[in-house]
Amino acid sequence: MSELADLGRTLADSADRESWLAVHGRVIGSSTAGKFAKPGSVETYVRQILEPRTFRGNAATESGNRWEPMLLAWAGADPNSLLIHHPDNERFGATVDGTRRVGARLGITETKTKHNRIVTGPTPYEIRQLAWQLYCIPEAEFADWVWGELVEQGGEWVLRRDPQALVFYRDHPQIVAATSLIVPIAHDVVAALDAVPALEGAF
Repeated sequence: MSELADLGRTLADSADRESWLAVHGRVIGSSTAGKFAKPGSVETYVRQILEPRTFRGNAATESGNRWEPMLLAWAGADPNSLLIHHPDNERFGATVDGTRRVGARLGITETKTKHNRIVTGPTPYEIRQLAWQLYCIPEAEFADWVWGELVEQGGEWVLRRDPQALVFYRDHPQIVAATSLIVPIAHDVVAALDAVPALEGAF
């Protein structure tokens, strides 16, 4: 069990997929918050939330799921499957891939697989994801961003090089800027969702 359970803010466990999806649909998670790039696009973000979600993953998603445990182990992180909400708002939450302790300091870990790509760090979208996760879990002092670059060999995906990692502390300029951007947008999105009569009590 993830040590995040000790926080007492668990909304769902992704190991129970159906119940997790039911709860997750009422929560702004990091995948959604990562899209919050423009304060003037609240209506667009609301529309995206309300549109039926039909994406069930693809080959890249499946590959990422297979590699995630290895990347977590390489980083020295413990896996997490719990959806944890913000201390003051149950509609803001995040399911981080893992957690890592450095002495008494708690960190969260996000893993990514990059197929046929060489990267040097997270995209702006991924920075916003990290910022949201740190916002929802203020007990974490830092976030690990761990990635593996995969290439296809003999019909299988293999690592091009050893996994790579970057550590982002709360005061990192990119995290600070992203948090300042996405949190107000998230509040505006929730307010807009509350104004939709058909959704009263549903979100």
